[in-house]
Amino acid sequence: MALPTAQPCPVCTSELVTLKINVDGHDLIMCSCQTCDTRTWELAGEDINLEAALDHVGTHAGRRRRAGV
Repeated sequence: MALPTAQPCPVCTSELVTLKINVDGHDLIMCSCQTCDTRTWELAGEDINLEAALDHVGTHAGRRRRAGV
């Protein structure tokens, strides 16, 4: 399996670290630059802010905890 091509940081052009998790059937992607500390979040193809990302994860993680999953 081929690894995806690393994306450049939009601020300093260094290589971004990308993390992807599935939350309630949607991909939540965080991109982070270790050089300039820029971070971006995307949910289901839409750019979102940190607060929206945390709200989405908290809502769905809490639902799983209550269900005993």
